[in-house]
Amino acid sequence: MMVLWEKKQISVKELGKCLFLDSGTLTPLLKKLEQKGYVTRTRSEEDERVLIAAITPKGEDLKDEAVLIPQKMMACAALPQEKAAQLYTLLYELLNTLEKIESKLKKGGKPYCYSFSRP
Repeated sequence: MMVLWEKKQISVKELGKCLFLDSGTLTPLLKKLEQKGYVTRTRSEEDERVLIAAITPKGEDLKDEAVLIPQKMMACAALPQEKAAQLYTLLYELLNTLEKIESKLKKGGKPYCYSFSRP
C-alpha cells in the first residue's frame, strides 16, 4: 500500500520489483485488496498485456491508520531507539546489496556470496 500511496498507480510488474515480490505472490495480495475495495486492477490502454494497480479513495483512507503501525511495532519490539536505527540502516544496506546482485545476474554475471561470522 505504501508504494500505491506514493505513486497512486503503477504496473503490477513494477510494483513487484519495488516490493521484491514475484507475480505468484503479488497477484493474490492484489486480489484481496481489490475485493476489499482498496485497489483496482485494470489493463493498460497502451498495452493490454500490462496490468495497472491503482489506489482507491478507500485505500487512501487506510493511510491514516497505517501511520501508527511503526510506533506500535516499536512498542512491541522493545528495541532502544539506537538499535532500531542500526537495524533500519542494515536492512537498507541489505536491500541495496540484493539489488546489485540482481542487476549483476540480469547482465549475465555469476552470483556471489559473502561469508559472515556471527557476532
